[in-house]
Amino acid sequence: MGVDCMNALKELCALFPFDQTRDFGFESRLGEPAAACDFSFLIEKGSEGAKILAGKNLLSDLHESLLADSLWQRIRNLFLAWNTQGNLLDGSLRSIWLEFDYDGISYNRRPNIFFGIIADDKAGRKAQVESTIRILDEIYHILFDIPFPDELSANLGMSVFALPEHAGLYQTGLMIPRHKEVVRLVLTQINAGRLESYLRDIGWPGDFQKVRFLTDRYSGLFDSFACNINIGKEILPYLALEMMFKNLGQPRFNPKWEAALDVLESDKLVTLKKREALLRFCGKTKCEFPYPANYLRGINHLKIVYKENAPIECKGYFGTMIREGF
Repeated sequence: MGVDCMNALKELCALFPFDQTRDFGFESRLGEPAAACDFSFLIEKGSEGAKILAGKNLLSDLHESLLADSLWQRIRNLFLAWNTQGNLLDGSLRSIWLEFDYDGISYNRRPNIFFGIIADDKAGRKAQVESTIRILDEIYHILFDIPFPDELSANLGMSVFALPEHAGLYQTGLMIPRHKEVVRLVLTQINAGRLESYLRDIGWPGDFQKVRFLTDRYSGLFDSFACNINIGKEILPYLALEMMFKNLGQPRFNPKWEAALDVLESDKLVTLKKREALLRFCGKTKCEFPYPANYLRGINHLKIVYKENAPIECKGYFGTMIREGF
């Protein structure tokens, strides 16, 4: 990470208490030489971070500049609802990710928000869609004072109904700072052979020749992938494949990483310096302040991104888990 980006990250992190999260990470465009990263952190149900964001921690709170921001006031209300027994969100969300975009100078303090909505695996698709839309409607009322828009509701329903039998909706993302009425769906367990037919079923308007190239060229390098699509008033020509290994196997223990990076580097989707930096990042650091803990650093996944009228790019997602004890 470059000096400017690091300094901006320190300014951003100073707005949150130390105990805000135990899991945080970075996103970097691996084909670009610039040492810049977006930043995100995970808030799990019942965690101390969830209580802080709800204003329920008597010792720790957000910086006053965040508390004065209208969006952050609504984010507080969102977390308060999540922490209120009997509220719709209480039993509906397993986790929330807050992601902060870096613009080359500073971090946008208004985050993208990703929701891990709990799905009833025994319910049919219709019931799953209805439940998801109810939850998103509640979230929209809290964050934006409006119901979940009809066009988004219809496209979300269509996208989930069309999923293959064992596939599911893992995350739903609101891209708030990008000023677009767009919802990102992270879909799991769609295999490479079914992806094209699924995209055709939902009326995805992108280049299917590119889709075939992406799956033929890259999906076999990893154990599995998740599919990202964007929905708005219509299905948008965006597709990303989150490529990962089983059990988040790290390069030190999984030689497939080197083989995958060889292909990506040869395709000029990963620079040599970014490759080396990504591999150096992995490891463990023992710290004693403010309590004995291990900082476990590793790669979560790589994302291959297709956008209309833009070159294919590869992003790396890597992060740190803080775990107590030595």
